[in-house]
Amino acid sequence: MILFVVRMGSEGSSTTKKTRPRRPGGWSWLLLAIAITGCASFFPETSPSTGAPASAKRLSFTMVARNYRCEPSVLAVDREGRSALVTLILRSDGAKHIFSIPDFGIRRYLEPGQEATVEFLAERSGVFDFGCTRFPVITPLDHKGKLAIR
Repeated sequence: MILFVVRMGSEGSSTTKKTRPRRPGGWSWLLLAIAITGCASFFPETSPSTGAPASAKRLSFTMVARNYRCEPSVLAVDREGRSALVTLILRSDGAKHIFSIPDFGIRRYLEPGQEATVEFLAERSGVFDFGCTRFPVITPLDHKGKLAIR
């Protein structure tokens, strides 16, 4: 479809210019793709490779994601001077949650009622944020838990 636009010049002469109607831009296609596929395709689940040595201490925790909060909200890991293989058993109550520990490169999507297992190797000490949110990244507005590794 081609439209013709007639414009009057400064001396009364007219000029004709061909124009095409605007098609939807790239942003509208991106928003449509996100709406159809959801955020999960743009932010895939991630888990670090464990590669745990045989001498690693093994610890296990059970967490419940409820109302976009993780319970318990504080986890303490005592490595006793060696690596620790930490296993988190996650369960989602009521709504879809996204569990993440950004400093360890962990992101896991949980559907309502779903249970998932996350393993990672704790080799460094520190206090790290984790969260159960509705977004693929933890934002300052989300409730955060703390993972303390000693």
